[in-house]
Amino acid sequence: MKKKIPKNSCRIIKISQDAMFEWIYENMIDNMETQFNVHRSEVTKLVLNFDIDWETKEFICVAHNHGFNNIYDTECLLSKLKDTTNTLYRRNRYIELTDEEVLAIQNGEENEHTR
Repeated sequence: MKKKIPKNSCRIIKISQDAMFEWIYENMIDNMETQFNVHRSEVTKLVLNFDIDWETKEFICVAHNHGFNNIYDTECLLSKLKDTTNTLYRRNRYIELTDEEVLAIQNGEENEHTR
């Protein structure tokens, strides 16, 4: 049963960097179907790789179906890619790249998605 906040009171949550990282990651997992526009049956086949640059305050999350055969250097992609959206509440919030395109970006090639 949910309780009420008493009159003239408040509830506060303050979390550390690690807890914030965990919260963002868990929310991405919980909302994969919506965030990456995939069917519910596909969600269990996906793996998420993510990273946060605390200095620039940027986040990246790569959803793929390669299992744990990971070719994605999230730190590199985080530094090279432009933002894919200015809000996670828009339809076109992600870009879709082939593995070849990702590897090219990670190797220094520029395209319309790089800074």
